[in-house]
Amino acid sequence: MGTTDTIDPATVEDQAERLVLSFRSPEADPDDDGTWWVADSDWLQENMNDSTYLQYLQRAHAGPVSVGEEWEEFVNCGCASPQDVVLRVEAIEGGSAIGFETTIELVSRKSVLEGEAAVGDAY
Repeated sequence: MGTTDTIDPATVEDQAERLVLSFRSPEADPDDDGTWWVADSDWLQENMNDSTYLQYLQRAHAGPVSVGEEWEEFVNCGCASPQDVVLRVEAIEGGSAIGFETTIELVSRKSVLEGEAAVGDAY
């Protein structure tokens, strides 16, 4: 089994206060408003805002981050049926890196494109 280089989120310098991530289906064109699916559901967003999932994101993506960066992830939807999503960094406030002190907010990509999500001023 190989090892991966990971950064300890507790030791990250210049930790952002807030990070806004959008989520969408891997199959959805990020600029197309006609192909959005279950990833926009309140239920999925609720699962993504679970403290254990947010802590996972802090660990998996600890370190420097840039607006526009995208990560392919999945969310546990119960009954062993994960839902694939693409997470996109929409805003970074108060620092330039993800660490344990970073609050992560998740919003649907569709709501960002339609101007419904307040993602902040930091780009």
